[in-house]
Amino acid sequence: MKKIIIISFSIFILSCSAAMAYSAPETIAGVSLGKSYHELRSVLDLDSMDSQWNEDYLKRIEIMPMQGYRSGYVVVGNCKRKDVVLKIKLNYKDDSVEFFNSLYTKLRKRYGNPVDWRGNPFGTLKIWKWSLKDSKGNISLILHHFSGDDDSTTQGNCIKLSRPEFIKEERLCWEKDHPEPTDNIIPAKIKGLDWFLPY
Repeated sequence: MKKIIIISFSIFILSCSAAMAYSAPETIAGVSLGKSYHELRSVLDLDSMDSQWNEDYLKRIEIMPMQGYRSGYVVVGNCKRKDVVLKIKLNYKDDSVEFFNSLYTKLRKRYGNPVDWRGNPFGTLKIWKWSLKDSKGNISLILHHFSGDDDSTTQGNCIKLSRPEFIKEERLCWEKDHPEPTDNIIPAKIKGLDWFLPY
């Protein structure tokens, strides 16, 4: 009897784990994490491929216009997981708070309560973040709304899917393969903290 209970409990745990793995999303609007960008050529503007400042270990590629979205991009690895999609960001065409709230309600029903909330006192910035697990590791899901005057923040509503651990591994891989040069460094001309201060 005890053996049957243990086996039943093990099956229950495995079933729960499988459900959790299945519930972690990898795809939105037909674009998937873990895919090679070559498999997504029909929706990507390959001429836009570029590395962001100080992030040579990643490549960013713009997504071509899609129904319901005004813009977006994927980020692919450039070292350990070369050409593999590690992050997706899509900006929704509907920038209303009502649409944002509808998306949040749907996401909460699917994936439970988010683990993190960020915002401001004015209500112009709203960010919900989920951290979800699957068999490959952690997936970060972020729903974002902004209606303020800061040009450095994406206006309207957007959603982001990423694998933060894989992105970190890309950076470590790149740093290992491309160490910073130590030769020909100009020595300090002033001793102490004064070298680091204006005069």
